[in-house]
Amino acid sequence: MTLTDILDRDLMKIPLQSTTKHALIEELVDVLVQNRHVRNREELLSAVLSREALGSTGLADGIAIPHAKTTAVDTVSVVMGITREPIDFDAQDGKGSQFFFLVLAPEHEASAHIEVLASIARATASPALRRLLAASHSADEVMRLFLD
Repeated sequence: MTLTDILDRDLMKIPLQSTTKHALIEELVDVLVQNRHVRNREELLSAVLSREALGSTGLADGIAIPHAKTTAVDTVSVVMGITREPIDFDAQDGKGSQFFFLVLAPEHEASAHIEVLASIARATASPALRRLLAASHSADEVMRLFLD
């Protein structure tokens, strides 16, 4: 399973409005809640925040991949968002994050969960793609970038 297999325009928010890590995670969770069947928003949010408490999912180069395995979802989903300005997400490189990929998976789909995380890391490794993503204004633009 790759990122392009599960990216969905309905699960993108550009731009994200939040300016703090916690609020941003809530905003991404709410995108999923509004567009997909989720059994329990609070359980979902708690799973993501619990995982984040183990260690930041802010990587480098403006990328953050908060994620969790939870019984609150039935299928692997990715919610993607972009902020206009980087925010502090406790990233590995000490810089702000601007590109967010919330990955949620049922507890029994651990391998798919790992495949999607790796796919996101590979897809966002290109500095040129990150520049184009930062300039994007809509989910359609972002979809075209990943599909090209």
